[in-house]
Amino acid sequence: MALSKDAKKAYKKAVKNKKKKKHGHWLLIQKGDGFKEICSKLFTQLAVLVLVACGVILVNEFRLSFSAQQLNKTLKELYQSYVDTHVSGTLLSGAEQLLAINSDTVGYVSISGTEVDFPVVQTDDNSTYLTTAFDGSSNKAGTVFLDYRAVLTATRRSDNLILYGHNQRDRTMFGSLKDYKNSLEHYCEYPTITFSSNYETDVYKIFAYFVVETSADQTSDGVVFDYQNYIDLPDRDRYDNFISNIMERTQIITSVDTEYGDEFLTLSTCSSEFSDSRFVVFARKTRKGEEETVDTSAAYLNPNAREPDWNTIFG
Repeated sequence: MALSKDAKKAYKKAVKNKKKKKHGHWLLIQKGDGFKEICSKLFTQLAVLVLVACGVILVNEFRLSFSAQQLNKTLKELYQSYVDTHVSGTLLSGAEQLLAINSDTVGYVSISGTEVDFPVVQTDDNSTYLTTAFDGSSNKAGTVFLDYRAVLTATRRSDNLILYGHNQRDRTMFGSLKDYKNSLEHYCEYPTITFSSNYETDVYKIFAYFVVETSADQTSDGVVFDYQNYIDLPDRDRYDNFISNIMERTQIITSVDTEYGDEFLTLSTCSSEFSDSRFVVFARKTRKGEEETVDTSAAYLNPNAREPDWNTIFG
């Protein structure tokens, strides 16, 4: 029996759809695809591209992190493999090894028992080592560096040495400093910082730390504590202003005292509380004849610490 015209049309359409299903592609747009199918494939293509891009970014993140960790491990082993019995004013043996790799080396900072254990560099700006590894390669982990305005030689040093390091998620650089935040236990376990210039090694006693604003529009009165500008403390007024700003903000009260004429070490890193926030740790250099240990039994969290102006920041 002969098929009707409508039946033939329906049959041809069915055959066409069958071939299309058999030879069609889930991703590539082909001749005969309907509007909805084209839109679906375009969306799928976009999703695939995004997935591939995310994969590439993730792989690169792991690569940079692994590279930074391996470099830091190598430098740590190199520096600590040299035990010094040097003459005052001459280069430490470990410093000589680091200077052979990077002439910008000015020291080495460590907090025993933590991940903070890195060479310190200094150049003529505070931007180069934000994205430059110690060996000169490009790496967003950067390198711990001393403020370019500071002086640190065999015979002279600034009153306050400010070191900057990224708050890395893998806890390299200053990524582990966050452990001090509002933590009495962590302070009691790690109350000192060892900093070696290229010429001598000193122990610094931590006496304060806190999160601070960096922009005037983050405070109700437009005033911020510009700790990064307290590099030299040439007179008593400047010293008093430095200490009073620190002590009214510190999250912890310790037995470590300070006095005019002391030398300081400041560790600064980005923080996550709000945009451009900083977490800063302050330590005082052990005085001549003073014990390097700290009596942490008297330490306690400061219930009256001045916190960032949350209402202005998030209001």
